[in-house]
Amino acid sequence: MVHLFIYWILLACAILAQASNQESSKFHFVLVHGAGHGAWCWYKVTQELEEQGHKVDALDLTSAGTSGVDALAVDSLETYSVPLVQLLESLPPKEKVILVGHSLAGLSLTYAMEKFPERISGSFFVTALMFTSNATQARQDFNQIFQGIQPYITPLFRNGSSSTPAAASFRLEFVRKVLYHKSPPQDVVLAKSILKPFPVLDPAVSFTAANYGSVPRYFIKATEDRAIPLERQEDMIRKTPPFKVLKLPSDHSPFFSMPKSLVHSIMSVL
Repeated sequence: MVHLFIYWILLACAILAQASNQESSKFHFVLVHGAGHGAWCWYKVTQELEEQGHKVDALDLTSAGTSGVDALAVDSLETYSVPLVQLLESLPPKEKVILVGHSLAGLSLTYAMEKFPERISGSFFVTALMFTSNATQARQDFNQIFQGIQPYITPLFRNGSSSTPAAASFRLEFVRKVLYHKSPPQDVVLAKSILKPFPVLDPAVSFTAANYGSVPRYFIKATEDRAIPLERQEDMIRKTPPFKVLKLPSDHSPFFSMPKSLVHSIMSVL
């Protein structure tokens, strides 16, 4: 009887230990959308991660998604990134998150990593803007990428100015070609009904090795991307090398075209 009792005690301890290990392997992901998109674009990735037991927060940055702010009113990266900053500030002590940012969100990730390195355990740049801390170089690289998508966007100006656009919107007749050419048709229909104007921000973000550089950083290349072509992605990787480079044979929007593979790539290095 004593031996049987000890057996059940040991079995219970093993089950509890296994449950504890499983719980400790779960992560808190914060998904940050790119230009024109919102939290909605992550619906497949959110489902996939939540089914694996992870906690997920998908954000609408200022003027995006359900935000009521006009993109023309967003005049800085700090303003655009307020929802991300608020979430990081609200975290319980010692809790860390994993940031996943797409396209334009690379600027917000860089800003957050410099400001809150102790609250971020890793960052994934999904075919995202990943520039150097040299302001001149960052602006040059951004201008090259922006020029590449100019035929597919409508520039928007503040106070009737015709010099430099303060915001832009994707021309819907081109979004399938430039953003979603490998994505399911129903997702293209969804996107065309929800896409919003996005602010055109100064891409220069100051960061340091002590803060930004202390957060493990991963870059996921989209090899079939037409918005940020592969050569531009590789140029950013060369100038600001991440901890590791992963790749997917996807269009600019792997959250639509390859959500399971995107999640698998992320989980493969965690």
